[in-house]
Amino acid sequence: MNIIKNKISQIVVLSLALLSLSSCSDWLDVKPETEEREQDMFTSYKGYKEALAGCYVSMASRDVYGENLTMSDVECLASLWKKPTKSWHADWFYFYEHNYTADDSRNDIKAIYGGLFNVVVQANMIINHLAANPSSIADEDARNVVEGEALALRAFCQFDVLRLFGQLPQGGTKKVSLPYSESNDINTLPPYYTFEEYSRKLQNDLDKAEELLAKSDPILRHSYDDLEGGVTLDDDFMMYRRNRMNLWAVKALKARVYLYLGNTAKAHEEAMAVIDAKLDGAPVVELGGDADYAKGYYALPSECLFALQSSSLTDYSISLLGGLDDHSVDGDKNLCLTTNMLNKQLYAGQNTTSNNLYLNVWNRNTRDVFGIKYPTIRKYSWDTSKNIDLDVLRTKLQILPMLRLSEQYLIAMETANDLTEANALYTKYMAAHAVNVTAGYTSLDELKAFVTDEYRREFYGEGQMFYTYKRKNTKRMLFSNTDMEEDGYILPLPESEFDPNQTSTR
Repeated sequence: MNIIKNKISQIVVLSLALLSLSSCSDWLDVKPETEEREQDMFTSYKGYKEALAGCYVSMASRDVYGENLTMSDVECLASLWKKPTKSWHADWFYFYEHNYTADDSRNDIKAIYGGLFNVVVQANMIINHLAANPSSIADEDARNVVEGEALALRAFCQFDVLRLFGQLPQGGTKKVSLPYSESNDINTLPPYYTFEEYSRKLQNDLDKAEELLAKSDPILRHSYDDLEGGVTLDDDFMMYRRNRMNLWAVKALKARVYLYLGNTAKAHEEAMAVIDAKLDGAPVVELGGDADYAKGYYALPSECLFALQSSSLTDYSISLLGGLDDHSVDGDKNLCLTTNMLNKQLYAGQNTTSNNLYLNVWNRNTRDVFGIKYPTIRKYSWDTSKNIDLDVLRTKLQILPMLRLSEQYLIAMETANDLTEANALYTKYMAAHAVNVTAGYTSLDELKAFVTDEYRREFYGEGQMFYTYKRKNTKRMLFSNTDMEEDGYILPLPESEFDPNQTSTR
């Protein structure tokens, strides 16, 4: 995998040294700073902490979940924004067209693929060094958490490799083999696996991650909020579990994986385990809504099970997405909607008079220089001129939602076999959106149709709709004028990579 060798060649000596982790919140702002030999780094718990923090820093980069796999490229794959113009953003334009042979789209594909595997190789270093020398982390609980997180991150990123570059999970004609990397040796070509083999690898990693975290994760003893400063732990690195792959995030990811693979029974089981989770008799996490919006927390941090933190978020998010009242937008340059797209298509048939998602997350009054309205999303914008507490910035505003409780409700609704149970979930879900449901659905099929539409509304700018379309083999995306072909759902591997598939998509 030549691109991985190029990406990782600079960290053969592991360029993962980070800012001091002496403060319980410092790891949220870590940046690569110096070089350290790999073999020296993994002789102490401190080295493992730095390496694990480096994984999260890499994930939050713009090539990966900082932008391409949340706001821009993957949302253009789902045709969610007003169609970009080729003259301003050729990469977005080609993704919207599902043209993967143009130089601009190929360059972005290469960056995404390399960015995902950069995280994977860093996680592999942690996993493999711990396996070779378990005593390098003396405390068993710390060792379990570090290994569990690394396994979960490896699965998280390689699951998105599968969702982007793999075959249709159901109903397709093309078979695609992909590499599942478990080695930190950049000179070793990872084995390629069939869809079924790859899926088993994912599930094995997540099962092992859950097993380890279920023994030692502080989230079993302390709430998310308490771990954001409400308590003080002897090991500061165990704080801020919402910004790490904690136990509940692993179970939520398992629900997402099972749903994609078509194992609806297991998806429902995992989703309900998260929804029903209790700590000292109270829910571990509850659906967000008015309380968050009233404070300007439009990414709903209170219901995040896992969110990345990026101190550089507004350096580019506002220029990409708009969102602020005093920020002029350009319908050709910004990722935005038209008023008709928002009101007549995205929210067609919905109660928009009280729906707090519609009323708060979308700024419906942003205009271009001619006064034409282009609704923009507020999830990643806030008034940067205000003096905001640093902890609020780090935990409430500078976040990229990766897994939210809303998704678990939608998964549970879609996979329910009992209409009464499904309607109860639906009623509670809509209540969190400030919509009073007086009567539920009369059939599970009708409710499932709502769920598909709601994925679009709920996770705008979070990069989930393309995968929803793909697992359902959707023929016509909302806002698109052309039918989707199977090849459009399968991104080609970068040209620099070994490719054993030799399908017509390549």
